[in-house]
Amino acid sequence: MKVFIGSVLLMFAAQFASAAVIDFDDLGEESFAQIGDGYGGFNWNVIGALSGSDYSGTGLDTAVVSGTNVAFNAFGAWSSIDLAGAGSFDFIGAWFGSYLFEQELAFEGWLDGVLVYSTLDTFVITPESASWIQLDWAGIDQLMIYNSLADWGVSWGMDDFTVEIHRPANVPEASGLVLLLMGVLGVGVLRRRA
Repeated sequence: MKVFIGSVLLMFAAQFASAAVIDFDDLGEESFAQIGDGYGGFNWNVIGALSGSDYSGTGLDTAVVSGTNVAFNAFGAWSSIDLAGAGSFDFIGAWFGSYLFEQELAFEGWLDGVLVYSTLDTFVITPESASWIQLDWAGIDQLMIYNSLADWGVSWGMDDFTVEIHRPANVPEASGLVLLLMGVLGVGVLRRRA
């Protein structure tokens, strides 16, 4: 009986979390396009998408690890990625490459306007190859990305943005909850009689 109830609870919990790898390849192959709000479940602040092949030899092309497109911080500005709608997300990691020059990245994770995570050290990225940056931050609704060459307008490229999104569960109607409980009780009664 405990196994059955546990299975039912896991089934309901699994409905409200979804893992995703966002590779930006379905945005087309324009040389620059602002990523629209809601794409992949996020609002992309000062972040666009571009075809890495249009920037061959600049470092943004090395950030492409799957497909053809990467996200990048427009004009080298500090950027944020905010969850669109209610809930939170876990930022697992992403691939980063730098435009023309080596630079450093720092990150912050926020939830409801409160700083939850911050990197103590910076991550060095180069134009020669992509670097996987894995943070495994759970339960945030905003990811801030700071780059050391923002004043120079030097961009970074990002690919395979890997997250798990958690949306709040819808509260079931009373009649649905009653039916579920009656079904569980019925199975328990049948098992006791057997």
